Amino acid sequence: MTTIKVPGFIKKQPVALVCALLCVGFALAIYFRKDALVTAQAELDDKTAQAKHLKENVDSASPLNKADRLDEQYAVITQATQAIQVRLVHVNQLAINLQYFYKLESETQTKLTDLRQSGVDTSLKSLGKTTYVGVDYAIGVQGSYTQLLDFVRRVENGEHFSRVVGLSLTGGGAGEAGPGSLLSLTLNLELLGLP
Repeated sequence: MTTIKVPGFIKKQPVALVCALLCVGFALAIYFRKDALVTAQAELDDKTAQAKHLKENVDSASPLNKADRLDEQYAVITQATQAIQVRLVHVNQLAINLQYFYKLESETQTKLTDLRQSGVDTSLKSLGKTTYVGVDYAIGVQGSYTQLLDFVRRVENGEHFSRVVGLSLTGGGAGEAGPGSLLSLTLNLELLGLP
C-alpha cells in the first residue's frame, strides 16, 4: 500500500474503518478490564447478601420492633408515663402527702403517733440518671399486729411508689400481753416523688 491509497481507502469505507477501530478498542478494553468485572461481580454479590440479611432481620423482628407500629408504641409509653406521674408525690405539697397516711390510718383503724416528712433523698438525681427523688418519711403507728401488718401492706401496695428503709416493731407493756394488745411500729420509708 502506498501513502496515496490509504487516504483513498479511508474516503471509500469510513463506516467500516470506524467500526474496525471500535472493535479493536472494545477488545482491548475488555481484555484489560476483565479482572475489574470479576471484582465488581464479587462486590455486587456481597452487597446483595448484606441486603438480604438486613431484610430478613426486619421481617423476622417482633411486632414491637417494627417501624410501622411507632405510633402505637408511643401511645403505650405516653400512657405508662402518665400512670407513673399519677403515683408520684410532690415534695412541696406537704398537706396532700400527709393526707395519704391519715387515709391509711382510718382505713386500717390504727393510730398515728408520729408522722413527719423528714427530707428528700436526692442521691438518684445527683447521679443525673433521673428527675425523680425519694421523699423520706418517719412514721409511728400503734395498733394490733393485724392492723399494723395491714398498714404496712397498704403502704407497699398503695397508690404511691414506696420503699421501706427501716422498720421497728415493739410490744406494749408487760401487763398488755395477748393477741389483742397494742404494738408500736416505727417505719422509715421513701415515696417516689418530684422535687
